[in-house]
Amino acid sequence: MPQVKPKMQGNGVTALRESLIEISRANRWPLLEALPVTRFLGKSYGISNVSAFRVLNELSDSGQLWRAANGRYFLPAARRLLEKPAMVACLIRRLEHWTQVGREIMLGVDETCGELERAMLLVHDRVLFRQTHPTAQSLSGSDHEIRQSMEDFLLLHSERIRGVVLDELWPERVLARFKNRIHQGVVLYRSTNLPFLGCVSADVQSAARMVINHAAQNQFAKLSILLPFRGYAPSEEMLDALQDAANGPFGKAPVFTLDSSSALDGLIAELRKERRKILLVATEDNAAVAVLDALRQAGMDVPRRIGLVTTMGSRIALDRSMTSAGFDFRMMGSEAARMAINGPLQHLKLLATFSPGSTA
Repeated sequence: MPQVKPKMQGNGVTALRESLIEISRANRWPLLEALPVTRFLGKSYGISNVSAFRVLNELSDSGQLWRAANGRYFLPAARRLLEKPAMVACLIRRLEHWTQVGREIMLGVDETCGELERAMLLVHDRVLFRQTHPTAQSLSGSDHEIRQSMEDFLLLHSERIRGVVLDELWPERVLARFKNRIHQGVVLYRSTNLPFLGCVSADVQSAARMVINHAAQNQFAKLSILLPFRGYAPSEEMLDALQDAANGPFGKAPVFTLDSSSALDGLIAELRKERRKILLVATEDNAAVAVLDALRQAGMDVPRRIGLVTTMGSRIALDRSMTSAGFDFRMMGSEAARMAINGPLQHLKLLATFSPGSTA
């Protein structure tokens, strides 16, 4: 049953002091609710606001009340709960087929929150990401729906948190509307042009250099780039870096968007016509797995005629012994949480790591 608060009413300073002492000793006030303000107490006990403040301050000094950082007074036991460091909020998609990358990122966030003794508020949001299968086009809500989702989050939690770790799917155009309301915000796995946000992104140039060097060392004559679908920021950033790096030794690299089964069939058909040794570079692990399965079903010689490299490099790929120029997502989560908690906000890029495998 809800706790019944005692009536705060009497006559004079002594009556106020005795009422507050009785409330404190008997724990007769809701633990997480502040005591009435001095204006209310002064009026209720027929004394000045200054006199009411002196009583509250006296009882706080003697440990019978606790004064919070915001100046409000509580029962002493509230201090244990309310004086804890503010939480770190993680605003991420509702995890579906991308659970491995999400799990690795969240392990890093969790480890750093534990190290820095901060609680973590995990906010899943299905508005950000809907997908029927791993290589299908992802669908997001409208800008209005996504903006409303952020409004709801800030309304409910803004006073309880310090630092926000943001999924890479939050659109720049929506986040820009919250310039003065998102404090210590850090975007994961993509860059940002918004000066009030930090980010921990992939150093796509380092991954692209590794891929091109590997292609040259293993006598690949052609390079093609595979995207899971258009519009996914980390893949688009990697695409630009790969095209720049490939332009000299390989010329303009063709791009295949694998957002349907027919697109995958089209890729296999093109590869059947190709007589040169070709390296396929997938910018996302689920797409890489789908291509590898299709290559094997088609009886194509991997890796002697057709090589496959992924530039994401999560356990999805590594557990299948796929060659990867990918990233440490656990570290990405850890660095994002550390930046959100301690600052300063900056644009941090994680270098790629090359992992040899059986596919290239």
